[in-house]
Amino acid sequence: MDFALRCNNLKCRTQLNEQAVVTTCSHIFCSPCSQTLGLDAAPTVQRICPACETSLPNPDDVVSTQLNPTEDYKTSVLSGFSPSTIVECAGRGLAFWSYQSTQEIVYQEYLAKSLTDKYNNLGTQMDKIVHDANSEIDTLNQKISSLQIERENLQSENSNLVAAFREKSRKHQQTQELYDRLKRKEMTAATQSAAFESVDDVLGSVNARAGQARPLRQSFPSRPQEHRDGPQYPYDLGQDLTHHRVGSNDSSGRGGVTMPPPLRRPAAFGGHLFSTGLSHEIPEVA
Repeated sequence: MDFALRCNNLKCRTQLNEQAVVTTCSHIFCSPCSQTLGLDAAPTVQRICPACETSLPNPDDVVSTQLNPTEDYKTSVLSGFSPSTIVECAGRGLAFWSYQSTQEIVYQEYLAKSLTDKYNNLGTQMDKIVHDANSEIDTLNQKISSLQIERENLQSENSNLVAAFREKSRKHQQTQELYDRLKRKEMTAATQSAAFESVDDVLGSVNARAGQARPLRQSFPSRPQEHRDGPQYPYDLGQDLTHHRVGSNDSSGRGGVTMPPPLRRPAAFGGHLFSTGLSHEIPEVA
């Protein structure tokens, strides 16, 4: 691979193929960099090489040259010079080329060393990052394991709570059913008690009226035999009590039939009201 000259401005490093500016201190620059760095200024102005900071006061210290000269230029450029001058010019030209090659090698070695150092630093950083990542992964794996164990414990506890909740729900349902039965029983008992009290009130009122009617009954003559053979006590409680008023007279002018005294109330609800040797159900009082 052929070696190619490059602009000695480290910020440029452009490959030179056609035209360039060379200095007597063996440095070469491209035309744009020579204009920017002040190498194309007049000789009266002090010029300094941007690469080595060498002063270039003479007019020929900075020369613009063609890197691919024509055949005519090659023929005429050294014509007329003595062999020693030609050899000296050729030697200086070879020294310039050798210097540029050496500087390029040094630059490439420096660049390789810089890249190697950066690579090593990046490798160290990468190793550290990988180590930290592995440590973080191990920590996360441990956390995952602990969370899995905790999840299993929570699932077991949840299962126990669900079973306990179902048992409590079953007991609550049984308690609610028992409460409903007791409530219905209590309401039935209260209804029966109210019915008994109502019957007692009616019977007490009838007995009170019957007690007031007894003296009037004794003043009437004795009833005939056919009337005494009527229904005897206990009589049908289903008769309408409103038809047997105290002091009222039937068509024959005799006193009305009086209500017998109230009979004994049973101790428990749901049985018969009277115990006179005959069974009578509770009459409905209108």
